Amino acid sequence: MGPWLFGSYPLLSIGCAFSRFLFLLLITSSLKSAAGSSCQVNLCSTQFEHESQSQPQLTRTDSNYHYCTVLASYANCIRATGRSCRGNLKFHSISTLVMQWFNNKNCSQIIAKGVEYPRKQVPKPKQMVPGCMFRGSHSGPVTFSHCGLFGDPHLRTFYDEFQTCRTLGAWPLIDNPYLAVQITNEPVLSGSKASGTTKVTVLVRDHRPCTSEKTYEAQTGSLPQAFVDGTRGRREDDTVFIVEKEPEQHVEIHARHISTHIIIRQVGKYLTFAIKIPQEIARLGEQSETLQLCVKGCPRRELIDYNKLVGSAMPVQEAVNMCKNWNITDFYFDACVFDLLTTGDLSFSQAAGEARRDVHYLNPSSANGENRTYLLPGTVGASNNGTPENSAPGRPLVLFAIITCLWITFCKELM
Repeated sequence: MGPWLFGSYPLLSIGCAFSRFLFLLLITSSLKSAAGSSCQVNLCSTQFEHESQSQPQLTRTDSNYHYCTVLASYANCIRATGRSCRGNLKFHSISTLVMQWFNNKNCSQIIAKGVEYPRKQVPKPKQMVPGCMFRGSHSGPVTFSHCGLFGDPHLRTFYDEFQTCRTLGAWPLIDNPYLAVQITNEPVLSGSKASGTTKVTVLVRDHRPCTSEKTYEAQTGSLPQAFVDGTRGRREDDTVFIVEKEPEQHVEIHARHISTHIIIRQVGKYLTFAIKIPQEIARLGEQSETLQLCVKGCPRRELIDYNKLVGSAMPVQEAVNMCKNWNITDFYFDACVFDLLTTGDLSFSQAAGEARRDVHYLNPSSANGENRTYLLPGTVGASNNGTPENSAPGRPLVLFAIITCLWITFCKELM
């Protein structure tokens, strides 16, 4: 019998309320014993207890929107302190219990649906709600940041740092009060260290009156033209909306209240992600413990060093020529060559080309970053118009020498 049925039985209802009271009492009594610990889960519990006591209606056994939002805040707080609480048994127990409450109350659907108001009081607006256009906290033009993820996967952070990472499984790209983005990477082949992004989840958080919470989920073979709740939004009068540029291959999400533009593509079997977002929002949470790849980059243990390249799925020169055909330079050229050498999948070269194009489209001022990985130094230069420059005298000899050195190093490692 599910917890949502307890309201039909007075004794069980009282028992549930009493159990919840005991749980809060247990949390309060354990605060002193853990005061010296770096784990901050007690602060989350104290905040939840305060919210519960200040709003008695939250302790009712029936599900309601306000109770679910308090539970969601509790879960977010616990997640934010997770890194410092990995070995804390109480942290794991509380985290599990909170998620049970959240799921038993069906809070995901309740929060997505929002508060139901009478139609006469809140008619559907014919135009976008005033005040839902982002203006920034400072005078003057808004400064934007760009983050992108593509290929094996390759990451460009909000600080224009370029990295290549293993990051198998689920990883957060962005997590702030307005927006959350999570990606999932899977191995390209069984036993291979090369991986590709197979799922992207975008959560636009509730920000009334501009927008209710919206979730978008894309995965290999499915690039929906609508949010999870079935809505698409309208460019004419909605703050958050989706535009399908190319069926099953290219969608864009717009969030006017935070002046944010997101591009998700499927290239071959894998997904790419790019975002343009105001700098002051992009860097929210940079002092927190939460992991955000777009803000903090990949953990050191996940970084891949191009100088230790292992394996070759195709001839180096063939990979170089294919990447030159996309007119890409610097980090995007390196990423293209790296992916072709490690996977042999030609779609990865297209992904690098599309990623570079998205940078120019979303944020041209950030498209000329010089930070790169130098997989093959000197193999490609940038002319004044940003296209590859291959006419320098002696360049083929330099390329041949560098490739030879890489191959000798690779052979020595095998021996």
